[in-house]
Amino acid sequence: MKKYSLTSVAFDGEVVFEFDDAGLLLRFDMSQASLSEDQQLFILRKIPRELSEVQRVIANSDTAKLTEIDTEVSFEAFWNRYDEKIRSSKKKSLKIWHRLSKTDKIKAFRFIQKYEMSLYQGTAKKYAETYLNSELWNN
Repeated sequence: MKKYSLTSVAFDGEVVFEFDDAGLLLRFDMSQASLSEDQQLFILRKIPRELSEVQRVIANSDTAKLTEIDTEVSFEAFWNRYDEKIRSSKKKSLKIWHRLSKTDKIKAFRFIQKYEMSLYQGTAKKYAETYLNSELWNN
């Protein structure tokens, strides 16, 4: 099974597509995207049924981007990507990480870039354990 995230400058957030091993669409989720009614209808009408169709549609778009989503995110991947090792406690962060659901782990990992971009110039990132505890990705 493979998951893909569809993003575009035409809307905020992402549309997630999930395909089985044969490349057939299993499900999709538009709840994480801020789509206009016209955009929602477009996706519903034009939704690709196969992975190869999605890739073809994206290849014809200047603004859309399709990214494969890791279905597992390890703590080490999070720790290295968050990269606040001097002030953060790896032990405390790991403890919090183990309490998160699989979905929240993926969300936390994928939200790091958006969080970093939201910081004002000269503002330090939260400690990794504070970032995990605050669940900013759910705001």
